[in-house]
Amino acid sequence: MTLNYRLLALAVDGAILKDNSRLSRTTKEAIEFVRNKGVYVTLVTHRSYQQANKIAKALRMEHEMICYGGAFIAGRADKPLYAQRMPVEMASDIAFELERFGCQIVVEHENFELTNRLHQPQNLLGRMTVSVSESLFYPQTVVEHMSEHIDLHRISPLRIKVDFDANEEKEAAIDHLESSIPGLSIMEQEGDMPSIHLKLKEANKSATLLYLGSELGIRPEEMVAVAAKTEDEEMLDVVGLGVAMGQSSLHLRKSADWVTRSNDQDGLAYMIKEVFRKQMNVSQNP
Repeated sequence: MTLNYRLLALAVDGAILKDNSRLSRTTKEAIEFVRNKGVYVTLVTHRSYQQANKIAKALRMEHEMICYGGAFIAGRADKPLYAQRMPVEMASDIAFELERFGCQIVVEHENFELTNRLHQPQNLLGRMTVSVSESLFYPQTVVEHMSEHIDLHRISPLRIKVDFDANEEKEAAIDHLESSIPGLSIMEQEGDMPSIHLKLKEANKSATLLYLGSELGIRPEEMVAVAAKTEDEEMLDVVGLGVAMGQSSLHLRKSADWVTRSNDQDGLAYMIKEVFRKQMNVSQNP
C-alpha cells in the first residue's frame, strides 16, 4: 500500500521564493494543487510571523505557520498554538552581556520589536538600522538600556537578533554568550553584515514541526519537508520525505531523500507534481 503524505512543510527562502525574492505563478499553482488534495501545507521559516503571514496570504494559505526558526506556531498572532519564549531573566541577561559590544540588538515579540540606541559613529548607526528594519509590520521601539527595559516590563521574547559591525566582534560575543548563558541556541546568519539569531535551544524547526504534526494527528512518516538551507538538515531528517532544492549545498543534497530542481527552475512546483500527482485526496482532522 502506497503511503499518502498528509502534510507538506515548506521553507520560504530558497524554496518558495526565487533568488530575487519573487513568488512565481507556477509555485502558487502547485501549492493550490496539493492543497486541493487535502494536504496540510505549512510554512517553516526563520522569518517573523508578520513576514510569513504576508507570504501565506499571497498563497491563500490559512493553516498555522512555524515562524522565528521554530519558536512560534500561529494562524493568528493573537492566538498562538505554540510559543517557546525566553524567560525574562534570560533575555535580560543576554541583553546585558551584549551591551558591552558594538552591536544592534533587536528583541522580537510577535506583536512588537525593541531595538537599542547605539552610541556609535553615524555611519555605523545608519548601516545597522537599515539592516535590521526588515519589516514595517509592527512597532519598533528604541530603548536606551535594553536589559533594564526587558526586566522592567517583564518581556519574554521569541528571539533576539544581533548585528555587529565587525566579524571579530561577532565571534567574541558568541564565545562570551556560549560560556555565560546556558540553554541558548546561537545561529550565525548569512548576509552583508555579521549577524546572529538567539533563541531557546528547544525552539527549533524539527521539534516544532513534530509538535504541529502531533496536534493534527499526522505522523512524521506522513510528512514531506522542503528546504534549501543547510541549517534545515535536521528538519529533513525527521520527516517521511526530506527534499532539498537543487541549488542547496552539496551536504544538504546528500543528506536529503530527494533532490528537486533549483528555485529559479521552479523546483518546488516540479517536486509537488512528481510526488503528489498520483496521490488521492486525503482526509484531514479538524
